[in-house]
Amino acid sequence: MKFIVLLFAVLLQKQTRKQGYQRNQAWFSRLLTNFNVVDMKPIGQVFIFTIMVILPCVLLAMLINNLTGIVGGTVSVVIQVCVFLYVLGRDDFSLRVESYKSCWNREDYQGAFNCAQKFLKIDEQVESQSPFQLHQSVRQAIVTAWFTRFFVFVFWFLVAGISGAVACLLSYWFYRKFNLPWLKSLLGALEWLPSRLLALSIALAGDFTKSFPQALKFATDFQSSSKSVLVGTTFKATAQNEADFDCKLAQESLNDANQLMFRCAVIWLISVAFLTLFTGF
Repeated sequence: MKFIVLLFAVLLQKQTRKQGYQRNQAWFSRLLTNFNVVDMKPIGQVFIFTIMVILPCVLLAMLINNLTGIVGGTVSVVIQVCVFLYVLGRDDFSLRVESYKSCWNREDYQGAFNCAQKFLKIDEQVESQSPFQLHQSVRQAIVTAWFTRFFVFVFWFLVAGISGAVACLLSYWFYRKFNLPWLKSLLGALEWLPSRLLALSIALAGDFTKSFPQALKFATDFQSSSKSVLVGTTFKATAQNEADFDCKLAQESLNDANQLMFRCAVIWLISVAFLTLFTGF
């Protein structure tokens, strides 16, 4: 069942992508404005988090579980596909990268920086960055975007069903609204296992001899962030330094990073298909 939902959601996402699409989260923000969470004590913050994030997901899980029979099962699949498509979003990230590469090919590095800052969320960068530093940041942004837009939601969908994917999404939104330290730690815990599994997938889909030892090292590392794990594993085999950097070959390395993530997605889908076929997952 989960494989069917996942497959249909991914196919629909691919067919309905829109450039500049933004997931509508205004409704969630409006609900949160009723609570002054930042000034609350931790116990109060946890209570609001439970009401706004955990409770809706529990109710969704109860609804899905109560839909039985042929008609109920069909309705359940439709609901899960629609909700999971909403969770994944319909933003065409590849078009954002194309805009960046277009500026890069024209040697308009200021335009490339503005594109990266606006569309690729390179918020921490400064305009005095060299082309090499900007390029490294964008390579890392591609890997991070794949993880936070796809893999982490797929993982929690497979573990906890559609309610797990929704809980993960709402947790991200809740944190972005209030920046609570304890919630940051919770998100780190939510990202720990999927980031390590993706690191192993990167080793399988990329340069195994160089990436696998790095992925294995991170498997027992409870301190490194998901970004550090993924960047460290992905670019271990293709480390670059500024002295050897060739601007003309930069676009190829971006394509390589994007294709590597795509191969990892295929590995995950095939793995779920095998689990469904042989274990009834």
